[in-house]
Amino acid sequence: MIYNQLRAKWSIINSKNEYKGFRALRLSSDCVCDLYIGMDRDEFRCLILFVPEGIELNLKESQKENLELHFVHSKRAIIIRLNDSNFEDLFNDLIYSLFMNIKDINDPKEYASQLIRGFHKWSKFFESRVDYRMSREEVKGFFGELFILNERLKNTSSAKIDQELIAWQGPYDTTHDFIYDHVDVEVKSKNSDQAFVRISSEFQLNNEFDKALELVVVSMLIDLGKGQSLHDLLNIILKHIQAHNGDRTILYNALRQKGVTIQNSIEYNNYRFLVVRVQRYDCLMPEFPRLSITNIPEHVTKLKYNLRVSALSEFLLEDKEFDHGN
Repeated sequence: MIYNQLRAKWSIINSKNEYKGFRALRLSSDCVCDLYIGMDRDEFRCLILFVPEGIELNLKESQKENLELHFVHSKRAIIIRLNDSNFEDLFNDLIYSLFMNIKDINDPKEYASQLIRGFHKWSKFFESRVDYRMSREEVKGFFGELFILNERLKNTSSAKIDQELIAWQGPYDTTHDFIYDHVDVEVKSKNSDQAFVRISSEFQLNNEFDKALELVVVSMLIDLGKGQSLHDLLNIILKHIQAHNGDRTILYNALRQKGVTIQNSIEYNNYRFLVVRVQRYDCLMPEFPRLSITNIPEHVTKLKYNLRVSALSEFLLEDKEFDHGN
């Protein structure tokens, strides 16, 4: 089964006869266990795993905000039920992830345990978080980081997809936005006609553990017609993750740090951006104009300053322009 088949399967559920209390459809013949999707009598979408008799389960029923887990003893069915239709796309992600995890497992106790663990891993992403809304500048900065993440994912392999996702640490408010074994990357977003980027602390251009340090400047236009929104870009990133069978929960965990979900990212659709240029600089070259904890007086703290991009040409590692046509 491929991910895109899920939507088609949901569309034919209503034509199915009731099976053990559900209008249900077996997820895939490629799956060893009896794994179904279906609608219950209250019209809620469900993922259903039927477990053979004699299998003891360590299952504690759980009722989350928009997702619940329970076991129907009479039918020997573990049921994950979605209680809010706004999360249907995310529920498809959960289903596909669990399917990929258990489809080749023969031991009923093991595939049941994997399903239960998967529920608890995913349930936090179904929370309706409305406690925080980003400003326009925060959205622009977040978009810039996601744009760079997407550029990295375009050129990665299935073996390294999760490493690329883990490297994105910007939402966790770490010192740098991308952290790799041998290099850290700080991303700054600006309007295309803006001459400088804002360095907001003495730590942002400070290298750690003798690693290389790069500054990536993302220049963009605000364009409500041709521009991409956060929601658009997140869906493109998800397609890369799906194509490489990556772990979606790494992305969802990062987004969650800023109160962003795929669903509520639609609220920022009034901000749309066209990236026109990305410039990458080596911050550790001699004479690079950086102020950090290594070269300012120890009593100076909470440093903020503007860095003029036009003065950085001699430190340039890469300069890429994006043509969006007329």
